[in-house]
Amino acid sequence: MGYRGRVVAVCIVIFFNILRYGYYHIYLGYLFDRSFFVLTGIFLLVAWIGGRQYDVAKFYAEKDPLTNAYNRRAIDKVFKKRLSTYRSQVKKIGVVLIDLDDFKEINDTFGHQTGDELLRYVAELITSSAKKEDYVVRWGGDEFVHVILDLKEDTLSDYVRNLRSKLSDLDMELVDTVSASIGMAVYPDDGETFEALIQKADASMYEMKKA
Repeated sequence: MGYRGRVVAVCIVIFFNILRYGYYHIYLGYLFDRSFFVLTGIFLLVAWIGGRQYDVAKFYAEKDPLTNAYNRRAIDKVFKKRLSTYRSQVKKIGVVLIDLDDFKEINDTFGHQTGDELLRYVAELITSSAKKEDYVVRWGGDEFVHVILDLKEDTLSDYVRNLRSKLSDLDMELVDTVSASIGMAVYPDDGETFEALIQKADASMYEMKKA
């Protein structure tokens, strides 16, 4: 969760109090007393609390509360912003769609708490393989999307091999291995919108499931 709301709110209060000090104590010549600091402290506390409410609301508007990954609404907005930069720089973006196999069976066998733990674990695993500027998204119940920015040539096959290896060796109490169907698409080769790339990755994933 970011601090932007709190920082902006506190800065506004500090600016307001500088103006307040200048107007009352310098321009009007009122005597300076300690109540100024008391009121300033109260204003700062209220600003911090209000700013935190904004940060919390923004966090849950963009993130999935279970896995801390981005949600679908957030990635659509972010992707459109990135496209303008990547078009001018002629860079590629990889979109990897990851669908956990037999997740319902895991839920039915070990319970929903274990299923939730597995989803959190997989989200952390994908994030650990991501670059700082990448985006990891919880796309659906047991589906994730990894948006790989500034994709280098011939790296997706290595990525898939590495991810499958990690999924086959989980460090969990009840679930020690899980398989996944993985589909891939590359901007701009497979499409120039996020919707087109997801459709391509989805088709690629179902071809893998059939195989």
